Amino acid sequence: MRMRFALGILGTCFMHVGCSPFVNATRILVVEPIHYCRTADDILERHRNYKLAEDTWQTLAQADPGQPYSPDYVKGFKDGFADYLQAGGSGEPPPLPPRHYWKMAYETPQGHQAIEDWFAGFRLGAALARESGYRDWVTIPTSSPRANAADLHLSSIPAESRALPSDENVLPPPRKIAPPRENGK
Repeated sequence: MRMRFALGILGTCFMHVGCSPFVNATRILVVEPIHYCRTADDILERHRNYKLAEDTWQTLAQADPGQPYSPDYVKGFKDGFADYLQAGGSGEPPPLPPRHYWKMAYETPQGHQAIEDWFAGFRLGAALARESGYRDWVTIPTSSPRANAADLHLSSIPAESRALPSDENVLPPPRKIAPPRENGK
């Protein structure tokens, strides 16, 4: 008896909401994943970021052809460049190198040098990515205004020293609004 009552209540609720639960479920489970596929977007974005990193590396290497760079330095450069475009941040490498450097083969002086080369390359790659301005184009604009250098400078000054003198009006006095007329009088 209770089960029939519960099903009756549930059925009544579904009749009152119409098709909206089915429409919403279809939109969330089918339409949005097709139109906004994060996996495909992430793959394309990663490919683009590494292509930009490769192009920048080629330009850098051609500018100084006599400079020998280790493969680990080059890998770190490209990882840092792509990482900065993807995530922004300070441009510093992560605390630990990528997992393939964790193997026993890197537990030697040469292995540690390879890791240090990767860190140095990462830093340079991230720095050049920051200077390139590409990150401004890969982030989605928002409606809120961007903080500029003057705003950042003001935020570092204590509020007491930024206060306006008390005799100065910050806003004009409020306007007096006449009450609405009744019946066109």
